Amino acid sequence: MTKSWKLTLPISRADADALTADMPQLAGIDPQPALMTSETDPDDPSRIRLDVYVGHEPTPEFTVLIQSLLPTSPMAEPIIVPLPEEDWVTLSQAGLDPIRAGLFMVHAARDADQVPADAIGLQIEAGLAFGTGHHPTTAGCLRALSKLARAPENALDLGTGTALLALGIAKAFPTARMTASDIDAVSIDVARENLHINRQGEGETAGQIALIVADGLADAQLAARAPYDLIVANILAQPLIDMSVDIAAALSDGGTLLLAGLLSRQEEAVCAAYRAAGLTFVRVDANDGWPIVMFAHDRARA
Repeated sequence: MTKSWKLTLPISRADADALTADMPQLAGIDPQPALMTSETDPDDPSRIRLDVYVGHEPTPEFTVLIQSLLPTSPMAEPIIVPLPEEDWVTLSQAGLDPIRAGLFMVHAARDADQVPADAIGLQIEAGLAFGTGHHPTTAGCLRALSKLARAPENALDLGTGTALLALGIAKAFPTARMTASDIDAVSIDVARENLHINRQGEGETAGQIALIVADGLADAQLAARAPYDLIVANILAQPLIDMSVDIAAALSDGGTLLLAGLLSRQEEAVCAAYRAAGLTFVRVDANDGWPIVMFAHDRARA
């Protein structure tokens, strides 16, 4: 007997960043719907789908409520399909398992007691395909951070999204001065909530994370905090290329840069831009088609 349903809509990255496991707009619905996002095109990470699993047939009012959570998403007629009862638990829990990536374990609240003693726990609730550690770019960056040769003193997570990478840096290197920026103000609100969940202080001093809404490194606040001896930029290939000169200029001599969000076929163009900007290629992790590229700033060799 069918007792559950799935509602599907296209969704913008900004709206996906804003979704959390505890949406007050959905608090009165019993049973609680499960919201899951996924990237639908491997060549275009900005194309995202929202699947809403709910224990009743969605009414027009429910559909309007879901659409109200997506102010920047394209207008589209939702696809609503019934699900067999046995699929409900499986589908609604998909992607929620903890992820171990290097020093880190990314988990939801329900798995907080599963973090092993040798791991740094980062609690990020499900609902985001990227920014929860489940996407290869995020997990790859966490593994790269685990292998850094030295602790950073002044780090920047450029395009922070959920602040997962910023949290990882702050937890692994608690004396670092940490900055996390995003062009989207909603993402910074989500990041702030995740700092609270992870008991991480927000602020300007070492051991805290400064959250800044900024459109690239030309922003005065980010420029004032430079140079950075570690910059992590997990965004998209074209913005990485467009910002290569600014990012290179903000990296201190001897500093490390991690680039992610690009596909294997985009790696050559991205690397060429950073070589042209004066940085030295260090290595690349192929990372199942989502390369994590490391550069260094060595002015003596540039």
